[in-house]
Amino acid sequence: MHSGRVPASCPPGFQGRYTVQPGDSMFLIAQRFGVSLNALIAANPHISNPNRIFPGDVLCVPGTQPQPPCRQPSSCPPGFQCRYTVQQGDSMFSIAQRFGVSLDALIAANPQITNPNQIFPCDVLCVPCKKDRVDTPCTALLNRSGTIISDAAGSALIRSLNTNERSISVLGVGIPDPSDLGVFNSYQCRVLFPDGSSFEFLLLPISLGPSKPKTWAGTLTFGPGMWPSNTLIVVRPLNRDNGKTGPAVLTGTLEKCCD
Repeated sequence: MHSGRVPASCPPGFQGRYTVQPGDSMFLIAQRFGVSLNALIAANPHISNPNRIFPGDVLCVPGTQPQPPCRQPSSCPPGFQCRYTVQQGDSMFSIAQRFGVSLDALIAANPQITNPNQIFPCDVLCVPCKKDRVDTPCTALLNRSGTIISDAAGSALIRSLNTNERSISVLGVGIPDPSDLGVFNSYQCRVLFPDGSSFEFLLLPISLGPSKPKTWAGTLTFGPGMWPSNTLIVVRPLNRDNGKTGPAVLTGTLEKCCD
């Protein structure tokens, strides 16, 4: 069993200590506390591999930095008529990759960004209008995965909220009780974006059959941004005690939301 790792001390100006919970990731924790992923990793050298954290690990949460003024373009050049709001963890390089343009072209289209190596959440960039951007609200179907013998089916409701946040609600119907799939006691939904960032949240039983719960649902609300059509949604069993996950039972993308 994994023993929680605890820092010997925390750097000056830190917000506090946070104990990792099942389903957490460094990216999700950084977003929750409004700090950059790199700052969170740097404040926790006792976590040798930031991609592997476990329930019971204790993290130092660094203090937030004053937010610089949001920069917006006065106008956008031809070919870059859509606008994108920078999110925590973004870089000009990752945004250029996301929209399929060269880094030099993205920089040239955004002269309001005087130093391309320093962009901040709430900066607005001129970007190409991608055809695979998902209009919200929409509902995408999730398909049965693997060799699960059942009438399992699922769906994901995608919304853009008035608060400038995004929301995803996932429903799984007819999936087996997680205990039937191994040493599991819940379900987890993982939302994986094309840039490699991901979010995880719990699905909980919302109805009980004669003996076992058969319907699982959950909702996650997070920061502003776009929904690429190849966003991957995976539902898999979870052991909430140790964070272990099993093979996917439902999977899907948002491609049909672009029809």
